[in-house]
Amino acid sequence: MEYKKLFLMAALLVGLNGCSVLNSGSRNRAVPDMRIDLKVNSLHAKQVQEQGVIGAGEGDELTLVYTLNAYDAGGNLLSVNNGFWGTRTINQNALVLADEFDRIKVHVPRDGRVIAAFALLEIDDYKGERKIAKVKNFTKAERYPKYLAVSSFNEDQGRTPLELIARSLKIAGYKYFESRHMNLSINDDLGSTKKVLDGDDLAQLTSGGSTGRETYEMDGTQINEKFLYVLKYDLNATRTGSTEVNANTNR
Repeated sequence: MEYKKLFLMAALLVGLNGCSVLNSGSRNRAVPDMRIDLKVNSLHAKQVQEQGVIGAGEGDELTLVYTLNAYDAGGNLLSVNNGFWGTRTINQNALVLADEFDRIKVHVPRDGRVIAAFALLEIDDYKGERKIAKVKNFTKAERYPKYLAVSSFNEDQGRTPLELIARSLKIAGYKYFESRHMNLSINDDLGSTKKVLDGDDLAQLTSGGSTGRETYEMDGTQINEKFLYVLKYDLNATRTGSTEVNANTNR
């Protein structure tokens, strides 16, 4: 009798929330009815870092790594998805368009939250290229942490983009996206950014099918050489209705 009561209560809660329940590890979590899509529109090399000894553009060996994190109303991390582009030699004024970048998505509840993070890296070392290429095997699929307590929205707002990406890749199964493992130095970080969306921001995205279009300039000086890259991306929100999602759970 008690079992039947518990079952009916769970079914009622699912009906009220408009979402199914996903069992991941020892905790149940809601699988919501809103999909957030991240699309990188372009990366423009307005000024490459490495100009060569006689001023001719030799180009930069670039990699763009990015992540999309979904949280529930309580700020618990629900899922992550990662994107990867590169490593490629980019010459002066090159324009890389949307069809070369992975599109990634996560699912959130109506009152959930989202954080997107990007990092542009120069990988000019064979060992580093070989290691970072492994990141691609852990991208383009929504991954679910085993426990809701792995991190929170409030904690992640204070993380750097590289920290967010490393944590998301670890959830996806890749534990070695850190400077000491990837042969990265401070000069290899050409720029990083993150975009934080709370419940009000997501509501605005879904009203009238609006698009969150962003432009971010990555500029600076490394080893006395100036550079400027312009990253453009979209964040879209779509109501999907009650949806069953199969978890890809990672420790």
